[in-house]
Amino acid sequence: MLQIDRVLEVTADRIVCEMDLPGHWVFPMHFPNDPIFPGSLLIEGAGQAVAIWGWHHGLRGKPRMAKTSAEFESPVLMGDLTVVFDARVRQRKGICLGKVEVFAAGRKAASIDSVIAVVAD
Repeated sequence: MLQIDRVLEVTADRIVCEMDLPGHWVFPMHFPNDPIFPGSLLIEGAGQAVAIWGWHHGLRGKPRMAKTSAEFESPVLMGDLTVVFDARVRQRKGICLGKVEVFAAGRKAASIDSVIAVVAD
């Protein structure tokens, strides 16, 4: 399930992506009386940002999340307009190691370490 709506920047060691929140399908389902965006989908979005960086740098194949860890600081709320994934990435062969800072409405929501293995078809 695609979490990324836009790629804003890709450099040799960084990628910045955005996800739109207004009207997102998850809010009516996740704590309907006090909706917050699930951390698992933030982790997925961070992994997708790292995978997009890998594709941009020539890796071809199927991305697979090999390992992840996350620290959450602030909830992502229904009133937030976008989530920004700002990742520093380094590559070792077919492995992309990303340190992703996640922001919502200008506040830091999470820090996610994502290891993506790109498996050749």
